[in-house]
Amino acid sequence: MRIEERSVRRACERAEEHLLARRRDDGGWNEEMVWCPALTACAVLAHHACGRPLDARDRDAVLRYFDRWQLPDGSWGLHPASPGYLYATTLCYVAARLAGRPPDHPAAARARAWVLRRGGPLWAPTWAKAWLAVANLYDWDGLPALPPELFLLPSWLPFHPSRFYCHTRMIYLALSVLYALRFRMPEDPLVRDLRAELYPQGWEGVRFADHRTTVTPGDVYVEPTGLLHAAYGALRAGERATTAALRRRAVARLLEEIRYEQRQSGQAALSPVSGLLNAVALHAADPDGPGAAEALEGMRAWRWDDETEGLRWAGSLSHTWDTAFAIQALCASPQAARHADVLRRASRALLSYRVTEDPPDPERHWRSVGRGGWCFTDGRHGWPVSDCAAEALDALLAARRWTGEPLPRTVRAEAVRFVLSRRDASGGFSSYEERRGSPALGRLNPSEMFDDCMIDRAYVECTGSCVRALIAATRDGDLEETADAHTAVRRAVRYLRAEQQPDGMWRPAWGVYGTYAAFHALSALRAAGVPAGDPAVAAGVRWLTERQRDDGGWGEDWRSCLERRSVPAAEASATQTAWALLALDAAGVPPEHRAVLRGVGWLLEHQQPDGAWPLGQPSGVFMNTSLLHYKLYPVVFPLWALGRAARAAGR
Repeated sequence: MRIEERSVRRACERAEEHLLARRRDDGGWNEEMVWCPALTACAVLAHHACGRPLDARDRDAVLRYFDRWQLPDGSWGLHPASPGYLYATTLCYVAARLAGRPPDHPAAARARAWVLRRGGPLWAPTWAKAWLAVANLYDWDGLPALPPELFLLPSWLPFHPSRFYCHTRMIYLALSVLYALRFRMPEDPLVRDLRAELYPQGWEGVRFADHRTTVTPGDVYVEPTGLLHAAYGALRAGERATTAALRRRAVARLLEEIRYEQRQSGQAALSPVSGLLNAVALHAADPDGPGAAEALEGMRAWRWDDETEGLRWAGSLSHTWDTAFAIQALCASPQAARHADVLRRASRALLSYRVTEDPPDPERHWRSVGRGGWCFTDGRHGWPVSDCAAEALDALLAARRWTGEPLPRTVRAEAVRFVLSRRDASGGFSSYEERRGSPALGRLNPSEMFDDCMIDRAYVECTGSCVRALIAATRDGDLEETADAHTAVRRAVRYLRAEQQPDGMWRPAWGVYGTYAAFHALSALRAAGVPAGDPAVAAGVRWLTERQRDDGGWGEDWRSCLERRSVPAAEASATQTAWALLALDAAGVPPEHRAVLRGVGWLLEHQQPDGAWPLGQPSGVFMNTSLLHYKLYPVVFPLWALGRAARAAGR
């Protein structure tokens, strides 16, 4: 048996038409990523807290979005496939009421009943309680201590916040300011109504201090450790000894960081999760100043709005990520030559997203090298990521064959230097920043809902992307960084071998699940010259083929991320099937192999009339529990896999 080349080519043509129709005006791609509805709720709360509520049109659009994602039991989940979370449901309920929904509306009544059955806000996670305190619907005394003075400690201390993962660090900058200022919205009739609705036992008699660490079990993924509870006690004791002058100094230092972040990011912030908190912190510190208004205006960068879904805020945008993968998929297509103009424009768009400067005064502001990297998004916010830079570099180098446009040597050199700056002591590559803290900081994780959020560290997927890019960028041997890059690749290969599990699987951090990690790991090992018969490659191939479904596809359930093992899904996924096929192709599995033939057949059978494939379950993940849809994945990866299959069949 062989792959029917003509059928595969036709499928590629239809997928290409679909992909090309989704280009942006600049020639790149940026498809919506579907996130948690609680983020949109935080946006509504932030606007109200800053005295700038959304206008009537936006409020109606937000309510339409909430209605779209509310579950039949009245709750909202943490992600598109999630059951109800008290965190999300409480915030969405409050936001809906602030947006004008009356309490007796059926959707509001169902949500409120769901919240109250689970104990109400007193049992919500800490981040929800903090937002409720901002809304004057919770007392700051009912939260664990968040003293800003912690940031004034010597940065060499192993638990200094500068060592935290950047997303966590930026969130706690703003939270600590709000906690220190005990900021809350003014009490008005709506606030009093909401208090009565959320605390039917009576607001005045609530002992908030008794609930500093109470969280409903359904929202807990990481149980607070004894060490964390001890740290909370120490922080509260230290706070009692803090002078007013020291507190003012600490708040001023954190506000300096927040203002720096807002300037450097063009008011977009690292993400809207921290950016919305930044806006409220700036308003709390200076209600008449321009900071909050500018920050809220910057948050418009993260908005999506349409008639079907309504108005919502996404946790990130994906200009670089989508464009880099789209370019690589088109370059793998049998019809790549006819897309030279498309690839040329897309490459120029990708180059325009590049970060060209390092952040100023990086040591004071705990920032890392940025020049030469690419952000996940279009580069506006100035937070480049190792695998985004690597995939962008790989895409630009692949496109040269068809565009005829050379990639400037300085772009290659700066990109290689940036990628090398994210090397980890383990030999792998981290993401936003070099690893700064010990894994032991995980024992101080205060988030309750998320894991792997305390330090940046080496990741299998980032390492795989970086290895491929370093090899491609230094192939000509004309860069001063070539020897350093080759050394890094050798160490990364050892890291990937060490990370492989006894059954042949690699554990990912950013996708669902083992098929995603296998795609990156096997591609990197083979690009580094590891032979197809190597035990690590053979074990990875065996793991993949053993998990192929009876129908020929591959499918892992999103719960794999929670359980940290491969959990079979009820149905195959086009994205995961494509990842498996790309991994097998990279590993040197021939196109006539039964697993490849069946996988290609599954993709051909399940292609939709519009040229794409069903979205399926969430395929991306953040901090282990925050699953999300990448809407471009079910077209770009199947196209890439089928293109490789068609080329292999035509050889």
